[in-house]
Amino acid sequence: MVPTSWSNVGRSTGESLDLTWTQDEVTVALPDSSAEQPAKVALFGCTGKAQAEREGLYMAAANRYRRRLISFQTELEGMIPTYGDLVAVSHDMPRWGQAGEVISWTPPVLNLSEPVAFAPSGTHYLVLRRRDGSVSGPWEVLPGESESQVVLQTEPDLTPFTGASEERTHFAFGQGQAWAVLARVVAVKPRGHLVEISCVAENPIVHTADQI
Repeated sequence: MVPTSWSNVGRSTGESLDLTWTQDEVTVALPDSSAEQPAKVALFGCTGKAQAEREGLYMAAANRYRRRLISFQTELEGMIPTYGDLVAVSHDMPRWGQAGEVISWTPPVLNLSEPVAFAPSGTHYLVLRRRDGSVSGPWEVLPGESESQVVLQTEPDLTPFTGASEERTHFAFGQGQAWAVLARVVAVKPRGHLVEISCVAENPIVHTADQI
């Protein structure tokens, strides 16, 4: 149940519409939901039924499809994202891709700090992290001469940094879209010399829930 901040309760005269600054309630539900126990939330600044319905469906979809919480610590680059930003998280334990650093770059060959595993079939991709934390790619790759070497099929739009004066360029690798899991940032907390980031795994369905 989504109360709006005011509702159109009058009738149009052709030139104006009577408005009252009173709250109204709109109940929305996902198509396969019984809506027997709706949660009640207040939408400050919501000015109409259509807007309330869109916001309510978004909240309902987020409650259903954004269920997996993710938390990790990083260094000062953790201050780059802010609340609501979309980040890519790669970690081998839950099989969210494989990650590491670029050791050397001799086009089109990348030598990596970690070995990567190619599946017998399917297309594999590698993404590179820019200095500002954004992503370059994904770029299609083929196996190299060793497990820690890949061959880019397209020249990337950045030159990987492999020196010692700053962090080397990071990579994430995987089959298809499995090079990482996309997550929405919900909190950023400094912890001494580290930064703790809390986020929730993203699901694109939440952005189209009002179109189902």
